Amino acid sequence: MSRIMLSWIGGTDHAAARGDGDKSPGPIARMVDDERFSNLTRIHLLNNYPGESVTKFKRWLGKRTKAKITTQTIKLSSPTDFGEIYRVSSDAIEALVEEYGSDSILTINASPGTYVMSAVWVILANTRFTADLFEASPEAGVQEINLPFELYADFIPDLLSKADARRKQSALGDAPEAPGFEQIVHRCSAMVSAVQRAKRIAPRNVSVLIEGEAGTGKELFARAIHKGSVRAMKPFITVNCGAIPSDRVEIDLFGHERGSAGGRLRKGYFENAHSGTIFLDEVGELEPHIQVKLLRAFQEGEIVRVGGSRAISVNVRCVAATSRRLNEEVAAGRFRRDLFYRLAEDVVRLPPLRERDSDLVLIMDVLLDEINNEMAFEPGFKRVRLTAGARNALRTYHWPGNVREMRNILVRSAVHSETNAIGKAEVEEALNIAPVRSEEQILDRPIAEGFDLDEPLNDVARHYIARALDQADHNVGRAARLLGFNNYQTLSNRMMKLVLK
Repeated sequence: MSRIMLSWIGGTDHAAARGDGDKSPGPIARMVDDERFSNLTRIHLLNNYPGESVTKFKRWLGKRTKAKITTQTIKLSSPTDFGEIYRVSSDAIEALVEEYGSDSILTINASPGTYVMSAVWVILANTRFTADLFEASPEAGVQEINLPFELYADFIPDLLSKADARRKQSALGDAPEAPGFEQIVHRCSAMVSAVQRAKRIAPRNVSVLIEGEAGTGKELFARAIHKGSVRAMKPFITVNCGAIPSDRVEIDLFGHERGSAGGRLRKGYFENAHSGTIFLDEVGELEPHIQVKLLRAFQEGEIVRVGGSRAISVNVRCVAATSRRLNEEVAAGRFRRDLFYRLAEDVVRLPPLRERDSDLVLIMDVLLDEINNEMAFEPGFKRVRLTAGARNALRTYHWPGNVREMRNILVRSAVHSETNAIGKAEVEEALNIAPVRSEEQILDRPIAEGFDLDEPLNDVARHYIARALDQADHNVGRAARLLGFNNYQTLSNRMMKLVLK
């Protein structure tokens, strides 16, 4: 695995090479001398100083390291021109990633150069690229720069979304603030839309159907909707419809009278949820005869316990969830149409994790922080972090199990990491025991209303691009040739379209 350091060459660095001033080695040499960077593969230096000083500096620095040193002289119109510096710095990183592969470890020395150069490194390392930031000074030595916030999540979306927010406010009005939604980690447009929709629904006394694949956060949304409603202080009862044995479903939902089904009177989920919210997870798994009784409970506002004849009034709000498309189940005759309309007075659809590319880094950081906190007091455990290679491996995975699967993989990686830095190898080992996608899913998907031919075709493209990248050690240029593309940019464009990185 290649380890690459990038930096601008600053005036202090040139002075150190000339032997001027206070004999300080300068921030670049100070970092190179640090034992943590003794195994660097490449040092790439950006220079905007005229003359032959860069050649002298390169020769001087070469005596302190075995790493390959390359320099790139750039004529800047101004050393504080933000746009120009951003562009050349970004191009330099892209070229190195193309040459060494996306699993290379990038380290940036942000100390040399102007304040604009340092600011650009901070932005690039926290948005477009995965890189470790360091500073080097005589006072503090060499230390990593850890920002006390998520730059991409906390600042950039606010800047980019101002115009959209104004348009949405005029068309829809602001969604009311509601407790519970702050736990939903997101910044991609699809999740922003889902959260805004759920916030508007929360205070209304309507039934809600949440659709989404397993692990997309349906229960998290259901709890947030409950907390944002007038029933927030009342019970929230969760029912996993797919986990209840068929001979127990009716008793668990509606209870039983004294003397039946084992003796003592027992209240069911509906009675326990009275005046609050009942969350029916995987409601599509319920058998037809239970669907009939469920419809009565919602239409009439009453249930009858097993073994009884007396109707009992219940006032519940229903939030249902399913990993199926219930409209397709209705069309196939597997789910009652009248119950579907009763459950789906409003609908929230949650996107799968593979369609939330801009959320991936944010979610993995939040989950890893939770894991570190949970394991903090376990014997021998030390806080862990993800290396650039590990992050890239996680970002290129297809996530059939969504956020729940990501958490499991991070737990396995943390447990089996031999150091406090989770590497690509630990992540790949954890991914190797993840469920394998069935190829039949491509050919045997149901064709019904809402079918989109581009989805299976894009899945095929993702499959072969991922294989080519793996075979080419994540070198985009070699992968492009394997796939028959004329140049790497064509493949890069296709990967952006498919939300692959």
